[in-house]
Amino acid sequence: MMNKEEFEKYFKLHNKIVLYTKDNIPITFSKEYHFHFSGGHYEFDIADCEDLADFCKKRGLYLKPNNVQ
Repeated sequence: MMNKEEFEKYFKLHNKIVLYTKDNIPITFSKEYHFHFSGGHYEFDIADCEDLADFCKKRGLYLKPNNVQ
């Protein structure tokens, strides 16, 4: 899982990131003037990297899919 500093560094180079739930459901976050969440039948905005890191920690989101079979 990434923390605030890692997200800030990542978004300096990229405009979006795909994270995965424990069930390998992809969730896309894109950088605009804010972070935009899109996935799992929901769409909403996240204020900054700190809020994004907290959200990922609470929801158990990871950078790569798990090896669930």
